[in-house]
Amino acid sequence: MNKIKRTAAGLTAFMLTAGFAGCGGSSSAPEETTAATTTGVTVEINTETLASEEQETMQSVEDLLLDVELENKNIKWFSFYDPFHATTSGNTKSLSLELFESKYGGTIEYIPTTWNSRFTDLSTNLLGGTGIDFIAGGDLDSFPKGVPNGQFDPYDQYVDFDGELWGSVKALNDQFKLGDSHYLMATMASPGEVVIYNRSTIDALGFEDPAALLESGEWTWEKFKTMLTDFVDPDAEQYGLDGWFNEKPLMLSCGAAPVALENGKLVSNLFDERIEKAMNFMYGLNQSGLVLDKELFGWSEHPEFIGEGKELFYIGGLYTIESAPDIWTTTFGSRENVMFVPIPKMDDADAYYLPAGMEAFMLCKGAQNPEGVARFMECTIAANLDEGALEIADQKRRDDFGWSDEMIEMRHKLFDMTAEHPMYSIHTGCPTDLYNILDSGETGIRAAFYGHDWPSVRESLSEAADVMIEEFNASLEAVE
Repeated sequence: MNKIKRTAAGLTAFMLTAGFAGCGGSSSAPEETTAATTTGVTVEINTETLASEEQETMQSVEDLLLDVELENKNIKWFSFYDPFHATTSGNTKSLSLELFESKYGGTIEYIPTTWNSRFTDLSTNLLGGTGIDFIAGGDLDSFPKGVPNGQFDPYDQYVDFDGELWGSVKALNDQFKLGDSHYLMATMASPGEVVIYNRSTIDALGFEDPAALLESGEWTWEKFKTMLTDFVDPDAEQYGLDGWFNEKPLMLSCGAAPVALENGKLVSNLFDERIEKAMNFMYGLNQSGLVLDKELFGWSEHPEFIGEGKELFYIGGLYTIESAPDIWTTTFGSRENVMFVPIPKMDDADAYYLPAGMEAFMLCKGAQNPEGVARFMECTIAANLDEGALEIADQKRRDDFGWSDEMIEMRHKLFDMTAEHPMYSIHTGCPTDLYNILDSGETGIRAAFYGHDWPSVRESLSEAADVMIEEFNASLEAVE
């Protein structure tokens, strides 16, 4: 998509112009400059050039958007957080909102709730007819169960999947069709959990670096388990795998999820041989003592053991190390030693199937401005695809997080790999009873790490799961 590409300098100019708008300067002054200091380096900024590049930058992205006039320019965002507007806590206005304002004169009205009361407040707003337009959907805790509950509307009539923008995310959106309709507005797939490690520990044991194994296509379950086996020695305070979020990403790396959407309906994969291999693999890790026994540590994880050389691998999201360097280096070790790789591949799999996150939204029932939401979604997709925005994000990781170029390159690789085979477990948004048995440490996907063998778990789980899935699919037919 060459139309989407633009230089990093263009977006840098745009960002800096917004940041220094109060510093003075005039477009009539031929060479007026202002000074700015960032990460200890003072630079001279030509404000005339910034103004020019800002206009060019915004125009290049706006060219991707529909030329329409919105009758209603305001859309209502309901959430416990506001990712779009500038805040006193340091958030800057999102590029997607900048585009929405510039192209359509649009505004976003933030209607706040809390994490604990979000579902109750959503129901209250929907019943009260307050006309809230959209909510976040990327965590899949409202989807698909909110559809037969009458909380959300499809958005197909407002978008064009044959167009340049929606075409770039059509395959992602098609994964989440219910019946013949799209209810989840997915604008970007992103990496889920990763494996974080300390290279000094790897080197001390004579292991091959996981990043090098990934490059050669050899970063597999077997390599992962062999390293853990050779390292773990509780008597010497050497522990294996840590993290609260191990089970689901390891399971998804087999290329299957326990429950999935196929042809717009829920289906069970509990008897899929790939799921069985994943559960047996995790059961083996548990039985061999290769997973940190949190019971010995007050039921808490200890990522700081990575930095102390007492732990080999930690599974968590990238956000774990997307913080000030004095925070994550205190936990995981010095900057030059901390590294991460994707979840290892099942040995006989044809590709790396990686746990994925997602930027996604849902159109609320009775939305007062669905057209406005659709146009804002297109602004979001355009902003995500913009290369200049990626460059700015990379520089932020260097300047604010202390990341190395190698870490940034690995992050790009993760995005590319995840986009090829993103894996989601739809069970998180299934009806509560189904979610509870699937996510349980006794009857579900976490059972292997609690010492329960999969055949026994599946035997007790599958019949009840099948009944609940049939009931849910029947409820979808009533919606259609």
